[in-house]
Amino acid sequence: MKMQRISEVVLLMAGVAVGLCACHTVKVNKHKPWIETSYHGVITENMDIVLLDPPLVALDKDAPVPYAGEICAFKIHGLEAPFEAVVLNGTSGEGQLRARGPVDCELQKEYTFIIQAHDCGAGPGGTGGKKSHKAVVHIQVNDVNEFSPVFREAQYQAAVTEGKIYDNILQVEATDQDCSPQYSQICNYQITTSNTPFAIDRNGNIRNTEKLSFDKQQQYEVLVTAFDCGQKRSTESVAVHIDVKPVCKPGWQGWNKRVNYEPGTGSKQLFPKMHLETCGGPLSSVRTMVELQTSHIGKGCDRETYSEKSLQKLCGASSGSTDLLPAPSISTNWTASLVTDSGRDSDLIFRFDGRQAAKIPDQMVPQNLTDQFTIATWMKHGPTPGLRAEKETLLCNSDKTEMNRHHYSLYVHNCRLVFLLRRDFTQVDTFRPAEFHWKLEQVGYTMAWTNNSI
Repeated sequence: MKMQRISEVVLLMAGVAVGLCACHTVKVNKHKPWIETSYHGVITENMDIVLLDPPLVALDKDAPVPYAGEICAFKIHGLEAPFEAVVLNGTSGEGQLRARGPVDCELQKEYTFIIQAHDCGAGPGGTGGKKSHKAVVHIQVNDVNEFSPVFREAQYQAAVTEGKIYDNILQVEATDQDCSPQYSQICNYQITTSNTPFAIDRNGNIRNTEKLSFDKQQQYEVLVTAFDCGQKRSTESVAVHIDVKPVCKPGWQGWNKRVNYEPGTGSKQLFPKMHLETCGGPLSSVRTMVELQTSHIGKGCDRETYSEKSLQKLCGASSGSTDLLPAPSISTNWTASLVTDSGRDSDLIFRFDGRQAAKIPDQMVPQNLTDQFTIATWMKHGPTPGLRAEKETLLCNSDKTEMNRHHYSLYVHNCRLVFLLRRDFTQVDTFRPAEFHWKLEQVGYTMAWTNNSI
């Protein structure tokens, strides 16, 4: 009996020891989930599934431990992105990216946002859950040929003189609202009216194929349709009215309304072939007036009379200044995607619509300004269709990703030009903001501003 009791005590104590050991060796949700650092996706507009490369898969080293080794959610950071991520298989970590609503390429062609994977935690309640690092997702929206070409004018009118063959009588033009080059460009025009002495090329230029007679027919009406590069036809044809005039028509002949001139090429005759047709009638006096206008971006601005180098000299800019928007090249590629308009002396003028910007390399600009500096800018300012912005930034130097501290910033706010500067005034108070405001009545037309020694 004594031996039996001792054995029972030993077994009981051994059981207690084993139980205590098992409790100390349990380790729950030790690892974070892992996903790729970046994803590239494609979605066709009006569809809901995003094709990702690589596929959305999260791995967890805690597997196969329940909950801790399973994936319970993919969360997107950025409420403006119309997408959601769902878990297809929590054990394998497979997920899928879907659109929360219709995606329209005409409204936005690309999206960029952040995604993270979350495991299921230590138990059914999801307590002690861990999340992966943040990954960047870039999504491109593919276009669908949903819009038909539409002509810019409700109808077109032109006049020709009888007995002549014209290379170009007039040009019709149609546009397409699709976002892709394939579906938004017009690839062909076609005359649908039969038995007409006219032809049209793929650019919309109409010419006559035979000499016209005023006595035979004084006016023609032809119908023209357009096709985009996806072969979608315009829903409505446009009417083109062509009047035939007799040979002799008093007035000035042989001049063009548009004259191309390259700055710096010297003098140029405006109308070398222009002549006055009197049709044999008497001429007592002639009085002429020529008015020239330019469609250049600098139209109406007196600074257009100076080259960029002359402007810098007049404004007192330092000879060691740095051009932040140089001509695109291999070493200066940050302006390659900007829309340009030609200026004087081969200068470049860039057009900004509020939706794009130029990211200037750090080595090109100082990170902190000294006691004396000059910022010179020239711009023509106007409203952008479809975009309403009270604050429009010209130049900004700020901290890196996920921080919102500007070291210095030059921007237009309503009718004021504002310069914000943060400088190291003392060793204790490192960044102390300072703002400089100028009220500009001419904002909305043209603006030239330079500032020295702030």
